[in-house]
Amino acid sequence: MQSTTNYMVKNLTQKKIASYTSRLLEGYNSIMAYDDNILSFRFSAYGTLVLFNIMDSYYDNKPITSEDISNGIDYKFGSRNSILNLIKKAEKNKLITRTTSKLDKRQKYITPTKTLINSHEKMIGFILNFENKS
Repeated sequence: MQSTTNYMVKNLTQKKIASYTSRLLEGYNSIMAYDDNILSFRFSAYGTLVLFNIMDSYYDNKPITSEDISNGIDYKFGSRNSILNLIKKAEKNKLITRTTSKLDKRQKYITPTKTLINSHEKMIGFILNFENKS
């Protein structure tokens, strides 16, 4: 009896996860497919990690530098050079700004622009709304 119950729970959980994953993937692709700000980070695993590091530091109100980001991402996801180039590209595309530290003029802190914040919040809002419907 115990193994039958475990199988049923496992099977229901797998079905729920499969349904959730399918709907999340469909929605994520449709909503993000039209947001160039998010797409500029989403093309690779390291790009997504760069985005999440920038936004995490913003919401935690902690300063973060390019070096902090590149050192915090495992080399398996992307090279240091690739990560730094993506950050430069994000700055060029006006998705982030760099501010010189008042204490150490060598440090340049990364801050997302309002454009990137809005795009990120739209994505997070979609995910939270999606989870509430599950």
